[in-house]
Amino acid sequence: MFFENISQSERIPVEQPLEAAFEQALDVFELLPEDDGSSFGLITDRNVVIQISKYNRFMWLVEIPEPEKNGSWQAICNRNRVKRALKELFEEKDPFLVCDFKFESFH
Repeated sequence: MFFENISQSERIPVEQPLEAAFEQALDVFELLPEDDGSSFGLITDRNVVIQISKYNRFMWLVEIPEPEKNGSWQAICNRNRVKRALKELFEEKDPFLVCDFKFESFH
């Protein structure tokens, strides 16, 4: 797990993620401010990075970066869908199946 809580000046960088149980990850996600650019993410056992950040007032951007393809897999989800996706990720479901992802180019 990695995150950045801008309001609280707390950060665990993606380069040094912490191991976490589902409940711990859910607690960190639930405590993230929704209006300051804070973000949260997981790295699976297969080194797939899943980043989560606020998209708008009601929705979250869930993203799986693929820099070698100059883009990322993205899905816009409500808070409950993000929590369900987190649970599925901890149950070791394929990360690409936890949301309805579409590939978006960086260009």
